[in-house]
Amino acid sequence: MRDVLKLPAYRRLLTAYTVNEFALSVGSLALAVLVYRRTGSAIGAMAFFLCAQVGPAPLSPWLVARLDRRLPRLVLPALYLVEAMLFIALAWFAHRFDLAAVLALALADGVCALTARSLARAAAVSVLNPPGLLAEGNVLMNYSFTIMFMIGPAAAGVVVARGGTVPALVATAVLFSVMAASLAGARTLPVPERDPTPSAGRLRAALQYARSQPAIRNLLGLQAVSLAFFTLSLPVEVVFAERTLHAHASGYGWLLAAWGAGAIVGSVIYGRWHRLPARVLIGLGTAALCVGFLVMATADGLAVAAVGACISGLGNGIQAVAARTALQQHVDQHWMAMMMGLNESVAQGAPGIGILTGGLLAATAGPRAALAVAGVGAGVVAIASWVVLRPAVLHGTETLA
Repeated sequence: MRDVLKLPAYRRLLTAYTVNEFALSVGSLALAVLVYRRTGSAIGAMAFFLCAQVGPAPLSPWLVARLDRRLPRLVLPALYLVEAMLFIALAWFAHRFDLAAVLALALADGVCALTARSLARAAAVSVLNPPGLLAEGNVLMNYSFTIMFMIGPAAAGVVVARGGTVPALVATAVLFSVMAASLAGARTLPVPERDPTPSAGRLRAALQYARSQPAIRNLLGLQAVSLAFFTLSLPVEVVFAERTLHAHASGYGWLLAAWGAGAIVGSVIYGRWHRLPARVLIGLGTAALCVGFLVMATADGLAVAAVGACISGLGNGIQAVAARTALQQHVDQHWMAMMMGLNESVAQGAPGIGILTGGLLAATAGPRAALAVAGVGAGVVAIASWVVLRPAVLHGTETLA
């Protein structure tokens, strides 16, 4: 790990990525609570997550295709500055609540966030690949993500419970402004390769490239199916915490924090065993998600629910970084930003089915039923991953029936 931190460009990207994830976790919790409290229904929470996380999926690859060959030291600060302005606008609408305006701003921020994350990951891969430190660099990025995912919701939950959503949204805007300033003009960041391909046809060419590579096609497809089940819990947890467990906004924050704590442990496990085959790591991580969701579904209090969230987080910490690293290892650097963009779009677009199903289940059968369905689905995916990710299938020497 020390060798990775000796790379100046990687340190810059890691710092920006860390602050970015903290800011997003704070802002997302504040907005989820705001929308749920003002609408008073699981459908309202579902609408927010659909706009903030699913809506950007088809739009972000189009934007990545127009920015991935520009200098990261110029593009990333610009994207972060736009996000800062969007959160200032969201803080204003927290006082004068307008659901349509809040959802539209959440959609715009989601597009910027997804694009920035894709470009930052691609830049990091270009820095890490030459010295052969891709897995180690991904482990550190996953550490930072999970730590911020744990600290951010807990901090936001306390701020929202005591002072309301406005301070949390303003703080998020300040964090994005700091990131923009820190990356502006950073000459240590990599310079993209020159490419004469017109931007108009670049997205189409990237999709064709993904379809032609068995490993990329199978990994993206597995992620899409997996996330449809994993994200059943997204619109459910805020309702589960406030209505079922009567734990209020701070309880929701602690559930997310417990998930983050488990993800840290999962990242440590991946860091220690990252040389194991991808299907072993992905399968084990998915199985842990299955167990965690089922524990949450049967929990009779916040403490037990937090244990379940921690187990699910552990699985998420292993599965997410293992799947991402396996994908990066099969992608040519020329297409890295576009493939990272497609991967991030899958990560936010595929959950649309999960969010919709989870919201409807929570509204009709209750949050526990939604969590149980997520657990059973994760168990099925854990078994399927062992088949889909066989080495012969990944390398194109065997096809699935």
